[in-house]
Amino acid sequence: MERALLAATQRPLAAACIDAPVPRPAWKDRPSLFLVAVEDRMIPAENQRFMAERMKARVRTAPADHLPMVTAPRAVIDIVLEAVREVEERKNSHD
Repeated sequence: MERALLAATQRPLAAACIDAPVPRPAWKDRPSLFLVAVEDRMIPAENQRFMAERMKARVRTAPADHLPMVTAPRAVIDIVLEAVREVEERKNSHD
Protein backbone atom coordinates (compact mmCIF):
# COMPACT_ATOMS: atom_id res chain seq x y z
CA MET A 1 0.00 0.00 0.00
CA GLU A 2 2.69 2.55 0.99
CA ARG A 3 4.74 1.63 -2.06
CA ALA A 4 1.75 2.20 -4.35
CA LEU A 5 0.98 5.53 -2.68
CA LEU A 6 4.57 6.69 -3.05
CA ALA A 7 4.67 5.58 -6.68
CA ALA A 8 1.50 7.56 -7.38
CA THR A 9 2.51 10.74 -5.53
CA GLN A 10 6.29 11.08 -5.91
CA ARG A 11 7.45 12.90 -9.01
CA PRO A 12 10.88 13.58 -10.48
CA LEU A 13 12.53 16.80 -9.36
CA ALA A 14 11.70 19.67 -11.67
CA ALA A 15 14.74 21.61 -12.87
CA ALA A 16 12.85 24.86 -12.30
CA CYS A 17 12.82 24.31 -8.53
CA ILE A 18 16.63 24.43 -8.44
CA ASP A 19 16.74 27.92 -9.94
CA ALA A 20 13.67 29.34 -8.20
CA PRO A 21 14.46 32.13 -5.74
CA VAL A 22 13.21 31.48 -2.21
CA PRO A 23 12.53 33.87 0.64
CA ARG A 24 14.70 33.79 3.74
CA PRO A 25 14.75 30.21 5.10
CA ALA A 26 13.19 29.78 8.54
CA TRP A 27 16.30 27.95 9.81
CA LYS A 28 18.21 31.23 9.69
CA ASP A 29 16.00 32.64 12.44
CA ARG A 30 14.82 29.59 14.40
CA PRO A 31 16.46 26.71 16.22
CA SER A 32 16.53 23.67 13.99
CA LEU A 33 16.85 19.92 14.25
CA PHE A 34 18.12 17.80 11.37
CA LEU A 35 17.60 14.07 10.89
CA VAL A 36 20.50 12.53 8.98
CA ALA A 37 19.25 9.46 7.14
CA VAL A 38 22.50 7.50 7.10
CA GLU A 39 21.31 4.92 4.56
CA ASP A 40 20.07 7.53 2.08
CA ARG A 41 21.36 6.70 -1.40
CA MET A 42 20.16 10.00 -2.91
CA ILE A 43 21.88 12.44 -0.52
CA PRO A 44 25.02 11.06 1.13
CA ALA A 45 25.20 11.40 4.92
CA GLU A 46 28.24 13.70 4.58
CA ASN A 47 26.17 16.12 2.48
CA GLN A 48 23.31 15.95 4.96
CA ARG A 49 25.71 16.74 7.80
CA PHE A 50 27.08 19.69 5.81
CA MET A 51 23.56 21.04 5.35
CA ALA A 52 22.81 20.58 9.05
CA GLU A 53 26.04 22.35 10.02
CA ARG A 54 25.25 25.24 7.69
CA MET A 55 21.86 25.51 9.39
CA LYS A 56 23.47 25.33 12.82
CA ALA A 57 20.99 22.53 13.46
CA ARG A 58 21.24 19.94 16.17
CA VAL A 59 21.73 16.63 14.42
CA ARG A 60 20.01 13.34 15.06
CA THR A 61 20.75 10.25 12.99
CA ALA A 62 18.74 7.22 11.98
CA PRO A 63 19.48 4.09 9.96
CA ALA A 64 16.99 5.26 7.36
CA ASP A 65 16.90 5.84 3.64
CA HIS A 66 15.67 8.85 1.65
CA LEU A 67 12.14 8.63 3.11
CA PRO A 68 12.62 8.29 6.86
CA MET A 69 8.96 9.10 7.46
CA VAL A 70 8.24 5.73 5.82
CA THR A 71 11.28 3.63 6.76
CA ALA A 72 12.01 5.06 10.22
CA PRO A 73 8.80 6.74 11.41
CA ARG A 74 9.77 6.43 15.09
CA ALA A 75 12.91 8.53 14.48
CA VAL A 76 10.83 11.21 12.75
CA ILE A 77 8.22 11.20 15.53
CA ASP A 78 10.96 11.46 18.17
CA ILE A 79 12.57 14.49 16.55
CA VAL A 80 9.20 16.23 16.12
CA LEU A 81 8.31 15.54 19.78
CA GLU A 82 11.72 16.85 20.85
CA ALA A 83 11.03 20.10 19.00
CA VAL A 84 7.54 20.36 20.53
CA ARG A 85 8.94 19.86 24.05
CA GLU A 86 11.51 22.60 23.47
CA VAL A 87 8.88 25.05 22.26
CA GLU A 88 6.70 24.25 25.29
CA GLU A 89 9.66 24.70 27.65
CA ARG A 90 10.55 28.05 26.07
CA LYS A 91 6.93 29.18 26.28
CA ASN A 92 6.63 28.11 29.93
CA SER A 93 9.88 29.84 30.88
CA HIS A 94 8.50 33.14 29.52
CA ASP A 95 5.16 32.89 31.35
